Amino acid sequence: MGEEMANGRKMLKYQTLKENLRERIESGRYLENNCLPAERELCEEFSASRMTVRKAVNELEQEGILYKVRGKGTFVKNTGKINQNLSKLTSFSEDMRTRGMVPGAKILLLDVLMANEVVADKLGIPVGDDVIMLRRLRLADGEPIAIETTYLRYALFSGVFDKLADGNSLYQFMKEELGIFPKKAIQSVEVSSLMEWEASLLGNESLNVSLLIHRQTFDADGMPLEYVESKYRSDKYKFYIELYDNE
Repeated sequence: MGEEMANGRKMLKYQTLKENLRERIESGRYLENNCLPAERELCEEFSASRMTVRKAVNELEQEGILYKVRGKGTFVKNTGKINQNLSKLTSFSEDMRTRGMVPGAKILLLDVLMANEVVADKLGIPVGDDVIMLRRLRLADGEPIAIETTYLRYALFSGVFDKLADGNSLYQFMKEELGIFPKKAIQSVEVSSLMEWEASLLGNESLNVSLLIHRQTFDADGMPLEYVESKYRSDKYKFYIELYDNE
């Protein structure tokens, strides 16, 4: 099978097709429990052989994203969870909109604090410097999905402090209001326990673990813009990243 370049990586043709199909599923173009286009149609659309299409579809089936019904075709599986690709730098609002969902936010706290060692290190500022802390409950179609705590450089955002309470996309706000463009992020994922008040806010009091995301975001010059700690509902969200051997 031929090789192609995607996101700076060398990928086999079936891998490129697989990612295209995955993105269509995530964006809602291919809906849950709906049938994929016929194999012949996919071959024609992507100028791919039947073998290439079958390999891409089979791998997505093995990952639990698709399922086959004999005599009817291949369908998108309803997992009950939002799939998030960790290899792309996007905001929560962008992620939800690509899935045809309405993003939302409820402001829990907006304050100015002194940076502790962890926050100071992530933002590249001295310990004790002022930082803005913005804590929001993130919603998708009105349903609680995550508790997001964002730390921002006070020197950059002090002039627009009150506007941060609007609940809009922070990345969009940075671009439109400040001319700041997030270009890179370092992100990690771990399992974290939930306190009772957090589980209650997230709408599932029986939930005791979350997916804790740490994200440090930079501009094009490498200056830290934000440090974020987000606790996602483990019953509603899952993250994935696809790895390839480029040798």
